[in-house]
Order: sequence, then C-alpha cells, then structure tokens
Amino acid sequence: MNLNFVFNSADHLRYENGRHVSGPHGGAPRAVKVEPNITGNVGYTVTMFNTDGQYVVQMAPKQMKIIQQTTDKIILRGYGYDNFGSSFADYGLSIYYKNGIVEKCILHMHDRNIDIEYLKSDSQTIEKESSKISGIEEIKIFLNKFIPQPRHIKLDLAGETDNLNNIGVDYYESGDINSAILYYNKALEIYPINDDALKNLIVCYRETGNLEKMYEAQEKLEYLKKIGL
Repeated sequence: MNLNFVFNSADHLRYENGRHVSGPHGGAPRAVKVEPNITGNVGYTVTMFNTDGQYVVQMAPKQMKIIQQTTDKIILRGYGYDNFGSSFADYGLSIYYKNGIVEKCILHMHDRNIDIEYLKSDSQTIEKESSKISGIEEIKIFLNKFIPQPRHIKLDLAGETDNLNNIGVDYYESGDINSAILYYNKALEIYPINDDALKNLIVCYRETGNLEKMYEAQEKLEYLKKIGL
C-alpha cells in the first residue's frame, strides 16, 4: 500500500473520548499529506492542510512510523521530538484502504484523546507512482490522473506546490542551496509540471556542479514546453 500520497477530504468528524461531538460541517475541505520522512529519518512525515480558500498548513509536519498494518489499514504513531521539545508521540494516523485506494484517514491526538475522521472527497486521491520510472513518464502518468480531476483538486495541488517552491526560493536567497533543492524537489513530487520549481532546480544544480541532475531537470522542462505547459 502506497504511503506517498495526498488525501483530499471534503469534510470531517470530531470525536472526544470516543464520543462524536461535531461534524460533518457541510463542507470543510482538508488535505492529509503522507510522504517518506522529510528529515531523512525512518518512517514518514504527516502534514495536514486547510484547503478552504487559501491553502495553508493546519498541522505542522509530524514524523511517524508504522506500528500496525493489515491488508486494509495502516496505523502510524509519532516518535521523537520537534525543535521545541514537543513529543511527536502525541499524534498518530490511521489510514483505511479500499481496493488499494485510501478511503479515509483518522488523525489521533493521543494526549487529548481526540480523533478527527477525514472523509473522502468525490475525487480519487492522486498518488505518486514508483520513483523508478523516468522523469517524462512520471509527468505523463501524473497528467493522466490530474487532467480529469475537478477544479478544486487542481487548485489545491497547485497551491501546495507553489508554497513549497516559495519556501525553496527563501532558502536559496538566504544562501542555503541544499535546503532550496530539497523544497523544489518536494514541490515537484506532488506536482511534476511545476515549471518554476524545475527552473529553480536547474539553477541550483548548475551552481552545485551536479550536471546530471541539471540535465534531468532541463529534459523535463523541455518536455513541458513541447506539450504547451
């Protein structure tokens, strides 16, 4: 089961001490992003976004690892501490699958005994394909899934990728090229057709002397120009 995805939720339910206290709200769009640990540690990173209007982070990234897995469910639990000393173990995430597709996610706030059940939107979750495919094939696969999606899903992804690219720009302007490269690549992981992120990567790879990666980014950018994106 894929643990590199963005799950778009149309609404959610809130439970306190196992009792349903609120929701659905008649429309409260959110997004749950699960990806390989962005710090390089074992496990995964879970981030929550409020997608009602402007795309903003609602829960900062939490590192988690698998503590239980079945054929249709994966349970993640936080571990370690953030930069302020808060325990990631206060958080967890249950991911439910149906026919290999994420059906719903439940965020657990263990320290408060609160669960937030995120309900699936009408559209399918857009998941990243295997990293073993070529860059251009990755773009083709993404477009085949992306084009049929409703407008709000497209806007959500575009907003998230622009935010990540802008963080990369801030790092680049501060002289931290390695962090800039990290965030440009994160922008492209969820939205491979982000031409601004590709252009920025080309500059960074040229400056760091990584010509192989620079040519790969250039090839993707040329392909996007070829197909009119």
